[in-house]
Amino acid sequence: MLYGDETDRVLVDKYIMYPMLLTIFNRDLKVIAQSPFKLRQPYITLVENVMNAISFELRDVKKEMLQRKIKVADGRLVDDMTEYQIFIRGYQEVMRFPNVHLRNKAELLMKHFLFGTLVERK
Repeated sequence: MLYGDETDRVLVDKYIMYPMLLTIFNRDLKVIAQSPFKLRQPYITLVENVMNAISFELRDVKKEMLQRKIKVADGRLVDDMTEYQIFIRGYQEVMRFPNVHLRNKAELLMKHFLFGTLVERK
């Protein structure tokens, strides 16, 4: 990130990752709802609570991005990467993320929201 500081980078990262997490958890919720679990309601409640926490954090991220004049254009797939156009206080730049990186980051964030802390990979 050329024009932003570390705080801007973290906000952009969350803005990109949190909607992905909501999509993943929403799909998982549908699978759980149709699963043959004897008691599926605790799993559904867990996932719904995690989704609510992510939604609240995403709301705060969007609010802070608005204050800091940061905008992110929707991602565009380019080969095995996803490309985002970032606008920071009048400057534009392009950020590219390998899809493998996004998947691994999503997995770490899922563990964070499910278990309350970031869990390092072994």
